[in-house]
Amino acid sequence: MEPKAKQEGEIEKINKFTGYQLPNKFKIVGLVLFIASVLSIITSLKLYMLDVKYHELFERIALSSSVIGLLIISISREKIEDELIGKIRMQSYNYAVIVTVLVYLTLPFIHFTIESILSSMPKIEGSKDVAVLALLLTIQILTFRKLKKAYNEE
Repeated sequence: MEPKAKQEGEIEKINKFTGYQLPNKFKIVGLVLFIASVLSIITSLKLYMLDVKYHELFERIALSSSVIGLLIISISREKIEDELIGKIRMQSYNYAVIVTVLVYLTLPFIHFTIESILSSMPKIEGSKDVAVLALLLTIQILTFRKLKKAYNEE
């Protein structure tokens, strides 16, 4: 068994990380970053047609920026932050993770089915970022076990 102080330290560390929120005004910053990134992606399509040397880098930066913009919106506080808002936020994160994993894993099969109908030689292409989903779920499981153990030992 771990000493109680160490367990409390682990709980505090996780609470500090998961409880962190940006001020409400950052929602606008995230929205502006997201919109600018989407516009950059649209612009990058034109650059692709012109065969610009760094098109893939530009597109990756724009895609990453759009995700960062959404993350900023997601972790920004509401104007009135109470226990109900905290519960709603956690439920929305749970729902988002579960739906994302399910959709991401079924899309290759949907794509294959459509391709089977339209093509005589269908080819299944798996999702290339399945490792990210596995990492996400592994971190969730490990964190859950660590917190469960720490709270049960108190």
